[in-house]
Amino acid sequence: MKYPKLRPVTAFPIMYSGKEMICFKDLSGLVDNTILVPKPVFLIISMLNGENSIRDIQATYMRRFGDMLFSDHIQKIIDDLDNNYFLEGERFEAYQQRLRTEFKEAATRASLRLEDGPRHEPALLKRELASYYSHPDGPGEGLPEIPPGTIKGVIVPHIDYMRGGPCYAWGYRGLETLKDVDTFIIFGVNHVAGEPLFTVTQKHFETPLGLMDTDRDFVDALIANCDQDLLEGEFYHRSEHSVELQTVWLKYLYADKKDVKMVPVLCGSFESFMARGVSPFQDAMVCDFINGLRKTIAASGKRICLMASVDLSHIGPQFGDECRVSPGGLSGIRSADLETLSTVEALDREGFWQSVARDGNQRHICGLSAIYTFLSMVEAREGKLLNYSQWRDEQGMGCVTFASMIFCR
Repeated sequence: MKYPKLRPVTAFPIMYSGKEMICFKDLSGLVDNTILVPKPVFLIISMLNGENSIRDIQATYMRRFGDMLFSDHIQKIIDDLDNNYFLEGERFEAYQQRLRTEFKEAATRASLRLEDGPRHEPALLKRELASYYSHPDGPGEGLPEIPPGTIKGVIVPHIDYMRGGPCYAWGYRGLETLKDVDTFIIFGVNHVAGEPLFTVTQKHFETPLGLMDTDRDFVDALIANCDQDLLEGEFYHRSEHSVELQTVWLKYLYADKKDVKMVPVLCGSFESFMARGVSPFQDAMVCDFINGLRKTIAASGKRICLMASVDLSHIGPQFGDECRVSPGGLSGIRSADLETLSTVEALDREGFWQSVARDGNQRHICGLSAIYTFLSMVEAREGKLLNYSQWRDEQGMGCVTFASMIFCR
């Protein structure tokens, strides 16, 4: 290709074998591979914008570093990127179309996040999940002081289990008091695309612990009760982890109840509302979905529990910030997060929105749309923060925060 163009990716610095490298990661979730390159190669890749030829790149490299860069070297970088589906073009288009066709024809949504390694073994996975309850940061054997049958909703993380397992356990320990439930409505986050605002799927989800059934009758009714096309972005469910990670815990918690089902919902970005300085509730599509969901719940006659699968702040160079996150900076992040979570505890939907929007979401709270939708729907009297946690990498390149909360009537 004469003018190669890089697909949408995220690039961030990391330390590897004692050296600072640049990591490229696919934003679509379709490509699992990551690419690590030194800074001079980063310059080359950053110029692959569909407008620069190999000769243009050679000229820029010469001006920047004073060295001649052979065209064969640049071509090898381009070929490696193309072979890994990081470039736009026929190769990636054919790959994407193959994935779309496979997903559309599949009867179930395949397990992707946990398909490799020991977690694929049910016994080992159960042992891992159980260990998070007894972890020093976990809830232990005791249950939160929650009257049985009063839970209307729960907020839990969607960070990987290794980093957030004990925090997950707090939320799911709280759910143990919920004895009678038919369907969990899971508000996940569409990390890949800002639109559509809301996306469902009728596919059941595979997990290492068995099939987590989607409540297809409920999904069909919800689709009929909304004026927007809730299946337009169904393909995004293929690689989105925020719903998948909850299906595993639900299968673990309700192993003896085969009739417990779920409704998977991916929430797109609400950043455009923030940019315009308006509340999401002023948007017709947001109101249409919320009203349609309320109507569907009321007509279903089912015992429903709402779930928001969200993480909170994402801070550091890995997420586009200039400065690294120092250990001393964690307390400031904690204070800001807890202030925001206090509005969630109070079921103050617009207060929550303002706590994030007033600085343009500088903490990069990825669960913004899912939490807002959850607060628009949950019919509870109060919320209770069970656990707040932070993960920071050793080099301070990134910090992710998350929490578990229970909402009772």
